[in-house]
Amino acid sequence: MNKKLAAVTCAAIVAAGLVIAPQAANATAATSPPQEVSIRLAVLATTQSPAEAERILTGGGSVEALVDPDTGRVLAAFRSTERALASVGPGCTTASACMNSSTGTPYGYTGSGTKTGTWRNIVRVSAGDRRTSYSASNGAGYNYNPGVSVSWSKPVTVVKIAR
Repeated sequence: MNKKLAAVTCAAIVAAGLVIAPQAANATAATSPPQEVSIRLAVLATTQSPAEAERILTGGGSVEALVDPDTGRVLAAFRSTERALASVGPGCTTASACMNSSTGTPYGYTGSGTKTGTWRNIVRVSAGDRRTSYSASNGAGYNYNPGVSVSWSKPVTVVKIAR
């Protein structure tokens, strides 16, 4: 019973923080991925058995888990199959994957994971600080090591970035 009460209290605190906490002028109203993970874990803690949570945590692969820091006990866990790239905006950094359009518009993404979309008229790409792959609408794939920047001889429509 204490576990469920703690999890419900945690979920309420997280939800209240999302509603009450002031946002910066340029912040979006959408929940950020870490907040989504916290909410999902808090809800799972009310329904998931400790054995199930422990099995997921020790099963390998990408996992998000909620652990009691005092006891070390796993309170909730789920498999996280998708990693996301975060947009750098506006522009790019030396560490980000970067695409430049023929008009000079820079599209920068940091972190690791995969992002799909449609970026038209890309003429230059940079890998940033990680090996980065770009997939084009014509089916071609381009893989570049960290630190590599490439200018393409004609514009390309990029449909996927992975790093």
